Amino acid sequence: MIKFSIVIIVRKINDYVKEIIFHVKNLNYSNFEVFIITDVKEEFDFGDSRFKLLLADQFSPGGKRNQGARNATGEILAFLDDDSYPKKDWLTNAAIIFADASIYALGGPAETPLDAGYSERMFGRVIESAFVSGNTTYRYIPKPKRMVDDYPSVNLFVRKDSFDSVGGFTTEFWPGEDTKLCLDLVKKYDRRFSYDPSVLVYHHRRGLLLPHLKQISRYGQHRGQFAKIFPETSRIPSYFAPSAFVLGIVLGPFLCFLIPPLWNIYYWVIIVYLSVLFFESAKVAFKEKNIVAFFEFEVAVFMTHVVYGVNFLIGLLRKPKLKLKRFDEKTGNYVEG
Repeated sequence: MIKFSIVIIVRKINDYVKEIIFHVKNLNYSNFEVFIITDVKEEFDFGDSRFKLLLADQFSPGGKRNQGARNATGEILAFLDDDSYPKKDWLTNAAIIFADASIYALGGPAETPLDAGYSERMFGRVIESAFVSGNTTYRYIPKPKRMVDDYPSVNLFVRKDSFDSVGGFTTEFWPGEDTKLCLDLVKKYDRRFSYDPSVLVYHHRRGLLLPHLKQISRYGQHRGQFAKIFPETSRIPSYFAPSAFVLGIVLGPFLCFLIPPLWNIYYWVIIVYLSVLFFESAKVAFKEKNIVAFFEFEVAVFMTHVVYGVNFLIGLLRKPKLKLKRFDEKTGNYVEG
């Protein structure tokens, strides 16, 4: 029976971590251990010897995950974000997949919780839309099996010997340490790894609008930096599209005044964009059975494109600083996106 080592990093034990503990205890698979790595020393009664609390020996997310991996005794490392929790059959299905010795890594969808509130659910609607996430919507909603070369650590499995062979996570980047790990693994094995919808976790979303945009700004900057230094995973047209859109909005009229025939192209691009945005917003309003959702979704998607596009350009120009999320000292809960 395959043993899994689940690694969860957190700044301080918070409500989300308590939720993870509850759901992991109720998995229908028993051969696992859990390492929860915190920034501050604290005590917590898990009531289960499989759970271990570690004090971080360094504060970068990559370094904390590496610390969990160093302590792991399982064959497979299973990484979860601290605001996610697994479906009951998560490890049962992963064990079936890893019975194939050629599988060195595995990613699965991180779906919006079924009982999520309206604001959290609307964030999910935004990133689940192909108009925002392009061809990576399988990260947020279950899609057919496929091979991938980049996957977030919210729901990522890696064989421990494979993880160790590439030196684990980089401590230089956050976010993006998972992208670099995947790149190193793909280079080592000279092939992509598996995505399977059966290894499902639920992932809490940031609320609209400011927490969401703050998170998007970090992702935009790291992807812009990676487009410059890691073209294999990040020099992809869809990552550049929001920046092209922003530059088109700002610079387009000036070019059109200089070259009047360009006005036709400019108007058609705006019409197509607004038409797709209208259609996507109408779908969300229908699903939510709420006309207000139509307008909130429109604003959220437009602002997502602008904020991501601007920050992608910033990432191209300069290296983003490693800045960890702030949290409430008493509850441990995060106070920003």
